[in-house]
Amino acid sequence: MYRPTVRYEDVYKEYVENVFNATHLDRSQIIRAALFIAGHTEQFSSIVDPYLKRGMSLPSPLWEEEDEELWLNQKTIEQTEIPKVGKSAHREQIKHELKREHEQPTASPKVFSPGGGVSIKFGGSHR
Repeated sequence: MYRPTVRYEDVYKEYVENVFNATHLDRSQIIRAALFIAGHTEQFSSIVDPYLKRGMSLPSPLWEEEDEELWLNQKTIEQTEIPKVGKSAHREQIKHELKREHEQPTASPKVFSPGGGVSIKFGGSHR
């Protein structure tokens, strides 16, 4: 899961705090909601357009406006490429990923030193 550090002016902080106090949403949900909808708005496109690199265009979002579970519920879904999917197919994908999230790994990765004698094991129990 991508966990950026975001720095922004106090006016944005005040707005997020006001939305936080007016809703049942946490601050991360509020910020994710803003990013979620930005990719689908003309306003976002128009303010980013002047800053596009030469020959580049603004990418289309990889989610649909109806996929609100993406911003509402934090999921740890690791994928190298997120395909653009419809609402029903995406829900099935998330259900599958959530099931896998609760499974225990069968083996944990190991790192061995090239000269031998030193090994580091990550996670799991030592056998």
